[in-house]
Amino acid sequence: MKTITHPYFIVSALIYLVYYGLKQTDIQLPIFISNYLADLLSVFLVNTFVLWCIRKVQKRPEYELSTSMVFLSVVLFSVFFEIYLPNQNTKHVADVWDILCYLISGISYVLWRKRYF
Repeated sequence: MKTITHPYFIVSALIYLVYYGLKQTDIQLPIFISNYLADLLSVFLVNTFVLWCIRKVQKRPEYELSTSMVFLSVVLFSVFFEIYLPNQNTKHVADVWDILCYLISGISYVLWRKRYF
């Protein structure tokens, strides 16, 4: 099944690129979008890209990430961005809602990939 050429990934990546571009301007975005959109897309985008890389390196086009690997990525995102970074730099803020966004992103990734298998 497609990874980075799949319409879900392309649309998600384009949404993120538009969002990132707008954040670089003085345009004021709604609070929900500016605080949570990147978190909602993060695990989905990163896991899809990682899957594509693994398939290319190992030459295994049928390979899929397991649900436990996706859950591990949610945990790693949560620990790194919500525990480690806020303790290292005051620019980063711990937010429990971000963890929920990572979880939603991970669940959407698993449901998307399992839907075809």
